[in-house]
Amino acid sequence: MNAAFTIERTVVTESTPGRRRGDDLERAIFEAALAELAEVGYANLRMEAVAARAKAGKASLYKRWPDRARLVQAAARYKATEVEPEFEPSGDLRGDLRKVMAHIAAQQATPFGEAIRGWIGELRGTPSEVADELRTRIEHPRIRIFAKIFEDGVARGTVRPEALHPRVVNLAPALLTHHFLTRAEPADDAAVDEILDLVVLPLISTGAA
Repeated sequence: MNAAFTIERTVVTESTPGRRRGDDLERAIFEAALAELAEVGYANLRMEAVAARAKAGKASLYKRWPDRARLVQAAARYKATEVEPEFEPSGDLRGDLRKVMAHIAAQQATPFGEAIRGWIGELRGTPSEVADELRTRIEHPRIRIFAKIFEDGVARGTVRPEALHPRVVNLAPALLTHHFLTRAEPADDAAVDEILDLVVLPLISTGAA
């Protein structure tokens, strides 16, 4: 055969130079999974569609995660590390709480929120240590922010000291999550204000200005 017409074929594998591997490949898959969740929801999520969006082989997914539940849990853990901002209380108790609550509601409107919805739907089949780790990654950063606001309020005399109990500190995000899961949409501004003014502030406030 004429050399000018010879076609050289290269077999592309995960080890081919220039092909994403390791952390880079996992990040691409997680972002693809979250994007798919945003478009089709958890019920319609397919591993094949995630692989195609990530430009990865299906074997790359199944080698790491045996099913979509494990993939979504991993994507949620990945996203949970970057969704909570640093926050310093301003001294305006209601304003600070409302700002953080609105931030949580906004997160729930993103693919991260859809990932959490899917994870909770598969919770019964999730190993307890995996569930505990994901819950820790999601809840603890939020609890730290609310605890910081409450501690500032206690120091200023606007928050009751007993409000520092972990269940009270986690009340606002828990109610936001309940709204999100039971109504299939994040709390809007009116719902955030109701939770804050009818439940949270009456429970924690000393009534001092």
